[in-house]
Amino acid sequence: MKNKKAKKQFKKQSKKKLKALNKIAEEHFRLLTPTPQYVYRQGNYLKHAYVHNYEELRYTLEAVLNVCIMALDGYDLQNEKRGIKEAHKQFADVLEFTKNLIPHEEFEFLDKSRKLLLKNDEA
Repeated sequence: MKNKKAKKQFKKQSKKKLKALNKIAEEHFRLLTPTPQYVYRQGNYLKHAYVHNYEELRYTLEAVLNVCIMALDGYDLQNEKRGIKEAHKQFADVLEFTKNLIPHEEFEFLDKSRKLLLKNDEA
């Protein structure tokens, strides 16, 4: 008899935690948006990769490639044949763009859900 009561109480607490998790998830899962079902390639769209216009997008992509070239061949400011101007600025811009891809909201969700799931049951 006592076992049934404990199971029922456990189920009730689990449902309560699940509702709380769903609420927290709605508040914090913002970086990725699922692709529509009719799209060939299932996955997610990245929502917060902000660029001002096509020119800025071109610059960012070119900077990423230049940083990769410099990483593979070495950081040589004197090498003019590659045509990489303002290499130090491109490094900084690539790092800043990458920093903007960090899903801060989702990490907040992980912290809150961890607290919710691991806290001692208070009946």
